[in-house]
Amino acid sequence: MEETLKWLWIGFSCAWVIHLLYVVSLGRRAKKLRDELESLKAMVEERRGK
Repeated sequence: MEETLKWLWIGFSCAWVIHLLYVVSLGRRAKKLRDELESLKAMVEERRGK
């Protein structure tokens, strides 16, 4: 029984680590897209000014 609980705990921990890494990667990707959008907006405004 104790061996089973150990493996259950390991599996549960791995699942949480995977989820946390996924959420962090989504956050980084969203920030990158936000930055690219701001850059694109600046380029459009610059072209309108000319």
